[in-house]
Amino acid sequence: MRDAVRRRIASRLGGDLARELLPVAAEEPAATPLAVPAANSFAELAVAYPPLLDATERKQNGAWFTSDALAQPTVARTLAPLLGGGAAGLRVCDPAVGGGTFLLAALRELVRAGWRPRDAVSCLHGVDVDGTAAALAALALWEACGDDAPDPRAIAAQVRAGDGLFELPDGTFDAVLANPPWETLQSGPQAPARVAQLRPHFRHQGRGKLYTYRLFVERAHRLLREGGRFGLLVPASLWFDRDAEPLRRLLLDECRWDWLFGFENTRKLFAIDGRYRFAAIVGARGGPTAQVRVAFGRRDAADWAAPAPAHTVYDRDELRALSPVSGAFVEIEQAHDLDVLRRMHAHGRALLGDHGAFRWRQGDFNMTSDRGSFVVCAEAEANGYARGADGVWRRAGAEDLLPLYQGAMVYDLHPNAAAHAGGTGHRTRWAAPAAPDDLRPLYLVAATPWRLAADRRPPARLVLRALSNATNERTAVACLLPDVPCGNSLGVLTPRTAGATPLRTLAAGAAVLGSLAFDWALRLRLGGTNLNRFVLEDCVVPRLDDAIERELARLALRLCAVLPWHGALWRQADVEGWRGDAMPALDAGVRRTLATRLDGLVGRAFGLTPDDVAWIVRGCDRTRPSNSHRKGFWRVDRRLVPEERRPVRWLRAVR
Repeated sequence: MRDAVRRRIASRLGGDLARELLPVAAEEPAATPLAVPAANSFAELAVAYPPLLDATERKQNGAWFTSDALAQPTVARTLAPLLGGGAAGLRVCDPAVGGGTFLLAALRELVRAGWRPRDAVSCLHGVDVDGTAAALAALALWEACGDDAPDPRAIAAQVRAGDGLFELPDGTFDAVLANPPWETLQSGPQAPARVAQLRPHFRHQGRGKLYTYRLFVERAHRLLREGGRFGLLVPASLWFDRDAEPLRRLLLDECRWDWLFGFENTRKLFAIDGRYRFAAIVGARGGPTAQVRVAFGRRDAADWAAPAPAHTVYDRDELRALSPVSGAFVEIEQAHDLDVLRRMHAHGRALLGDHGAFRWRQGDFNMTSDRGSFVVCAEAEANGYARGADGVWRRAGAEDLLPLYQGAMVYDLHPNAAAHAGGTGHRTRWAAPAAPDDLRPLYLVAATPWRLAADRRPPARLVLRALSNATNERTAVACLLPDVPCGNSLGVLTPRTAGATPLRTLAAGAAVLGSLAFDWALRLRLGGTNLNRFVLEDCVVPRLDDAIERELARLALRLCAVLPWHGALWRQADVEGWRGDAMPALDAGVRRTLATRLDGLVGRAFGLTPDDVAWIVRGCDRTRPSNSHRKGFWRVDRRLVPEERRPVRWLRAVR
């Protein structure tokens, strides 16, 4: 491929200059047929080049074309404060220059500000591990200078092959502009050596895998002089991922972070998965940050290019208050989101943590490492096992087996939402149960070890699906279960402090986690698909007085304890003295009424006003309102007429 590009260059500039700009590498393969498409300009050739690379090489180098529609407004907002009153001696760099999109945008901005092209291009520097891409970037810049272009060799001396994570002098640049690679350093024969080389030089990368974009963000900070500015495109994990927390702290403590403008890739702003999310971040070295202008979920690059992009201002103190553990950004859409969240936190206490309401663990069995402990239910039944009236599988002369609960089996305060229909692993299929009590797990586990440890567990399980998404119908999928074993696709919560009424605490907790109010706050916070401890540590649950906790516990018991073998839950509620005349809710209409009552009580405990509820459920009386919150509840109960949908019922009840 390098030889083919060299020949394209030679066809315009001559063979000697082509070989000088793109020397023949020692490891370069023999000449191949000309596979590079014809292009009208070097800029077009730079765009055409990445898709021609071997897929593995392209992924390792993160070689993806960045459109001008994203690069130009990012560059404009980065450079604008540097261009007033003259900017002699300005130094701008891209440490992952690729085809030069960001430097070309910088050249245009400088020329627009009154610079001669040859003076503007002399300010630009860049390196890339792919020397062919760097050579094309240099030639694209030369070409863009037109009649005022310097010798292309002079540009190529500053835009060249190199390792952006180590080359270029620290603290000498006025601006760093880049769309760095977004890959992980974990595969390939050279990955271990590369990780060992990088770790000692980067202090803000967290404890997990190394991600190239995080390395380049830290590198950008190091390359800048005090007051120098950065404009970068980064994946969404920057603002919510656990191991990106040290990097967020760097940007907040040692920078003035101006913009975090987030996009969804549904309109293919990048030629990658449409579900991918990313952002333009802009700021300056030298902190701390007081406020960040944020936007999330935008789909059109024109939103970022607008003279005054729509955004919300996120105060540093609000970030600390709403995410005291993780420092993650809650994906607010408008200032009203912050108002509601503040009120909920003022009326709440931590869900987890040293002073939280519950402890959390990721299930009882790991679905991979504990696989040797599992018995496939269908195989057990083929060998003579049968489920008894108490939900236990038995065979004469053999050990009892218990169902292993997985996340797919529960949904929205219901303990039997799906039955195993076939397959295992990634090919597992689930379907609606044939009858309400048709409990059909994929796996069973031995009952004896589980029963022997019963005195070390509460009398029931409060579970929360560990795999979720902020744009699903429900994000917080919670349920109260009897004392049954759970796989790691269910998080299990237990009361932090022992009390006389553990079931009441768990049942009321299930009601809170299953409410629309808690779900709304969680879905603003959840950026990925893993509902783990890191996400939940910043969540709050309302402080409940005794009467409200009792009523919420009864509601959850009626909704969740609905199978024939749930008698132990009802007996425990009697022992604790709070059951009253509550009975299992089997009728769909009754369950809807109870869910509405639950939403009203939890919302009131969180301090929500009718206007707050109206804001949370906005658009839910329509099928898919064009102006609805992308994480909104318009997906809930879509099969029902609008006035019967749960969000609408909640609003009607509080009004």
